[in-house]
Amino acid sequence: MSSPAPVAAVATFVVRIPGEPCGQGRPRAFKTPQGFIRTYDPKKSRNWKAAARDVMVQALAGGAILHPVGPLEVHLLAIFSCPPSQYRKRDPWPRRWHAKRPDAENVCKAVLDAGTGVLWSDDAQIAQLFVTKAIGAQGESPYVEVRVGPLGSFP
Repeated sequence: MSSPAPVAAVATFVVRIPGEPCGQGRPRAFKTPQGFIRTYDPKKSRNWKAAARDVMVQALAGGAILHPVGPLEVHLLAIFSCPPSQYRKRDPWPRRWHAKRPDAENVCKAVLDAGTGVLWSDDAQIAQLFVTKAIGAQGESPYVEVRVGPLGSFP
C-alpha cells in the first residue's frame, strides 16, 4: 500500500477580517432538565467566529485546508476603531497601542478557533504566535489581519 502524496502548502497566506476585533468570551453554562451541566459560547463570540471563518473560506476560494500538517507561524494584527471621544479636527491621531479589553490572548483564541479547519487542521500546529493590538488612526476602519505560514517563513 502506498502512502498518500504530500500536500503542497502555500508558503504564506494573508487574510483581512473586516470589523471590530472580538475576544473569545467566557463559556456560559446552563443546567438541563436531566440535571447535566452544558456549556456554550456567548452569542457575540460565536457570531464573530462564524463571520471570520466565512471570510477565511472566501479568501481561500473554497479550497482545502491551507496548512494541513507541520508547525506554523502566525502573526495577528488587531486594529480597533478610534473612539469618537478621541477625534480631533487638527492633528488627527495616528495609530497607537490598544491597552484595554479585550485581552490580546482572548482575541487570539477567537481567531485561532475560527481558523481551525480552514487555515490549519488544529490550532496546536501553531508553534510561534505574534499579536499586535492597536487603535486605528482617526478614520481607519477596524479589522483583524492574519498572516500564516510554515515556521520561519516570515522575516
